[in-house]
Amino acid sequence: MPASMTEMVEAHLLNVQRELETLKTRVSDANAEQARLQAYLEEGKATLQVAQENEAHQAQARATVMTPEAPLSKPF
Repeated sequence: MPASMTEMVEAHLLNVQRELETLKTRVSDANAEQARLQAYLEEGKATLQVAQENEAHQAQARATVMTPEAPLSKPF
């Protein structure tokens, strides 16, 4: 028995509703992934900054050790 126009419209609207729910879930998942990646990026930037500051301090310490403040008065 063929479906009536009303039944076809109801079925179509049910499909649209299901698609909207799917899209909402995908948006939610995408937002969660964006937040996770943003946190990862910020953590990575902070880690890199600390590493660069440590390198700069180490380079400065090496330069200080290698460059005496006063010349030696007598060579060895």
